[in-house]
Amino acid sequence: MKTAYLSITPRDPIIARDGRPFGLGIRMKSLDWPYPSVLTGTLRTMLGNKKGGNFDQDTVDALKRISISGPLPMWNGRLYLPEPKDIVVKEEGEGRRSYAIRPRKMSKGEGCDLPDSGLLPAMLPDSVEEEFKPAKIAPLWSMEKMVEWLTCVDRCAFDAPPDPKEITGEGTGFLNLPEKDPRTHVMIKPGSGTAEEGMLFETIGLDFSVKGQKEKLQIAAKVESNDDFWDMISQIDSFNTIGGERRLAHWKAYENQDGWNCPDKIVKELSGKTRIRMVLATPAIFSGGWLPGWLHGRGDSIEGHPPDAPEGLNLRLVSACIDRWKPISGWNLEKGKVGPKAIRRLTPAGSVYFFEVSGNAEMLAKNLWLKPVSDDEQDRHDGFGLALWGIWDNTDEGRLKEQKKGD
Repeated sequence: MKTAYLSITPRDPIIARDGRPFGLGIRMKSLDWPYPSVLTGTLRTMLGNKKGGNFDQDTVDALKRISISGPLPMWNGRLYLPEPKDIVVKEEGEGRRSYAIRPRKMSKGEGCDLPDSGLLPAMLPDSVEEEFKPAKIAPLWSMEKMVEWLTCVDRCAFDAPPDPKEITGEGTGFLNLPEKDPRTHVMIKPGSGTAEEGMLFETIGLDFSVKGQKEKLQIAAKVESNDDFWDMISQIDSFNTIGGERRLAHWKAYENQDGWNCPDKIVKELSGKTRIRMVLATPAIFSGGWLPGWLHGRGDSIEGHPPDAPEGLNLRLVSACIDRWKPISGWNLEKGKVGPKAIRRLTPAGSVYFFEVSGNAEMLAKNLWLKPVSDDEQDRHDGFGLALWGIWDNTDEGRLKEQKKGD
């Protein structure tokens, strides 16, 4: 397989609907960021049209074998990633303080409704004694900031991410998601070219302009293909549509892979460690809802082997910190399967899984950095469930170890 990298610069606000119905009297709802299926569907259609537009079964099968990783935000040549769900920020006077959410054993008299499988609740540290409303934080983190967080254990100093309203975009390491651009449309009578009375509808596009900056936010993708489509992919440099309403974007292939390689710091930190975090960079599709199908219950533990991971690695799930599931659907245009796709549940990007690893955890970074971990092979080819890897520790146990050393 050969690898190419794509930058996609939207010319217009692009349409990326969520899975809710859209019709007369129902307003359209937009995603905050396009799903991988928006990218993969557009790219495969583009390649099929370039090859003559004959989407016979052999062509469709070849297109579906192309592995596409993304879409990830990119600005000024740097990749950005969704905020991880294992951080909470508290407003303290005129400042902000960040706290790590980590698996913790319950005290006597405490309880929860987790299944009896060895899972622990993910909670704030014991030092947080009063309830507070978590502050809003930047939704997009640069690769450098994410690596800093992934290599940060509970008690390290990590500057709290800024409020989204305070992000300038220049040199902060954080960005906002694209602003939503609502537009009201009317139905036009084919015969007269006039508006149909009372027939209004609204679309919401994602505006990729960065406030106060000249450069637009871009969509980045990594494409792996065999010789069937390689020449076409490596020479992409043209305008093409993306998303709904056929909005235009400029697609360009490039060879710079710096942002997609696993940073040396991650490899070094994972070496010899047994407590590992997995953070989803794109939404994942698991057969168990939030629970990956490659994890299986064995008595009082849930453990398994990630797809395409080296032999000898085994991950035991300790805890998870995830948002509510998101719906995904669509319209199937494949011959013999034309019609609406079934609604499936996505585990949102930014979700965090805490594992204890047996084997060399360094191999996770070397082999599965920004690689998909969804259960189904086709979902992995489509870019669902790109994974980031980091370390974690337990504040309470760390404090006990320090006390014992002091004694």
